[in-house]
Amino acid sequence: MPRIIQAIFVTFFALAAIVGLGATRPASSETSQCEYWVAPGPAGSDLNPGTFDSPWATLEHASKAARDDSCTIWFKDGIYSGFNALKRRFDTPTTFRSVNDYRAVLEAYGPPLEMDGVKNMHFSGFEIRHSGPGADKTVMIMDRRDDIYWSEYVTFTNNIIHDSYNNDLFKIHNGVRHVTIRGNVFYNQGDSEEHIDANGITDIVIEDNIFFNDFAGSGRANSGTTKFFITIKDSNGAEDDQVGSERISVRRNIFLNWEGGTEAFINAGNDGKPYYEAKDVTFENNLLIGNSDQLVDTAFSVRGATNITFTNNTVVGDLPARAYALRSSLTGENLKNRNLLLANNIWSDPTGTMGAGRERDPDRNRFGTGNPEDTINLVLDRNLYWNGLRPIPDRDLVAPLEADARPVVADPLLPAGPQSLVLPRWNGPVFASGNTTIRQEFVRLVETFGRIPPNSPAVGKADPRYAPVVDILGRPRGAAPDLGAYQAAAPDGANQAPFVDAGPDLVATLSDGALLKGFAADDGLPDGTLALAWTTVSGPGDVVFAAPSQAETAADFSAGGVYRLRLSASDGELSAQDDVIVTVVTPQAFMPLVLR
Repeated sequence: MPRIIQAIFVTFFALAAIVGLGATRPASSETSQCEYWVAPGPAGSDLNPGTFDSPWATLEHASKAARDDSCTIWFKDGIYSGFNALKRRFDTPTTFRSVNDYRAVLEAYGPPLEMDGVKNMHFSGFEIRHSGPGADKTVMIMDRRDDIYWSEYVTFTNNIIHDSYNNDLFKIHNGVRHVTIRGNVFYNQGDSEEHIDANGITDIVIEDNIFFNDFAGSGRANSGTTKFFITIKDSNGAEDDQVGSERISVRRNIFLNWEGGTEAFINAGNDGKPYYEAKDVTFENNLLIGNSDQLVDTAFSVRGATNITFTNNTVVGDLPARAYALRSSLTGENLKNRNLLLANNIWSDPTGTMGAGRERDPDRNRFGTGNPEDTINLVLDRNLYWNGLRPIPDRDLVAPLEADARPVVADPLLPAGPQSLVLPRWNGPVFASGNTTIRQEFVRLVETFGRIPPNSPAVGKADPRYAPVVDILGRPRGAAPDLGAYQAAAPDGANQAPFVDAGPDLVATLSDGALLKGFAADDGLPDGTLALAWTTVSGPGDVVFAAPSQAETAADFSAGGVYRLRLSASDGELSAQDDVIVTVVTPQAFMPLVLR
């Protein structure tokens, strides 16, 4: 294409994105029966009825004006400038979605998105950011309202969240529960802050995301003072009726390109409180890539936490770090760390400087750090250790080859080092690699830096008792799981049946129905398709599924009683299914017993 024509084409494309010229109605399979439309001004106005031809202008107004009827609110391409305060509590799942992924941009000099006691909201396909230097507070914040209404049943999927100039990227705190953060990209928080600050919350899932920093790419100086990618803690105790963040799952994420201070990639506990700040937290199937020259303290840290599990993670590369795997220590009034399990992980530093610090002096190698007396019941089991041709370090916190009853010491045969890494930065309309979706970037990074071959010594060595049922790409692990985050493909390339989990058994009310939290995954064979279907196996009445072809859906019931519901998945050749029991109670079931 001649350069002048190319320039004209690019200019038109950019203008179209700004004014929303490219917005077309999504395919009928993507729409709900209830839908509204939003566009930047002047096409959009909050005085409009919110139709495709007469859209609203702001997210805040849309959240107030939309019907509570499982609606989808579509956002046309363009930049939406300004603060959005959301307080609506929907009874039905309500979706806020960009028509074209990452082309609807929410930005402000404060938080573009503040959620205060919200319920049943789903956000998908946005780019969310501060407007530029001088912006204040976080990019996104979620908490409870009036000390009564918790923010709950909220999902963030497939968004690009970046460049806070003052604080965290996403602060989730003081009364938040049942939130899923899935398949997003996070980069560049403010000085001395985190990507995600999970503080005083419960029942949170953080999965399938990419976390990295690239301050230079945003025209910013790297101060070297930023903190964790994720911290899970509780700063205010019982003030929000939740003592300690609990039941948090951090799984199938990628962390890379550390540009912070000497902190950990991921942290549980932190603020020196006299109670367990983090409880029942699972870190599994994560890929941590050591590709930066900037010193990190360690991969994981625990400070005043209990029941913390690290399983099937892969930590690869020369971090460099003060300790390669774990810090278990106390600050302030912290209780002693209790019940830490490290199992089925791969710890691989091919340079032989595992935990050797900035100087990379092998004589200073450390696997873990902290006073052993600060931890009660630290268990290592069936991990793979590789420190190039040098010995596995045996200080300070623990000597892994002594503490681990079944260690594997061998080169896991991970791909070549991450020196040639292309950062997953969104340059619009594509990522720096040329990919167009977050999922493509996720798979690229996993296959480039986390893949083990079928002849790896990690293959088939994991203990199934600890192993997640799927790997970092969502593929079933089977009866002989591999160590680390990646499950090697079967040597013969045979198609495997999909993995299906219909979710936990539930108790629901007849008036509210149930939110089914199923999950399905496949190995991509034979053609990359996976069809899902919810059906009723048994029960005293009829069941209406809001989205019967989606793993997660609402279900309404015509009568009280016990129902068996089935989630089925088919890849075109093989199929699988799993059932969930839903007990539906009527309002009378909650009436108090009166003795006469």
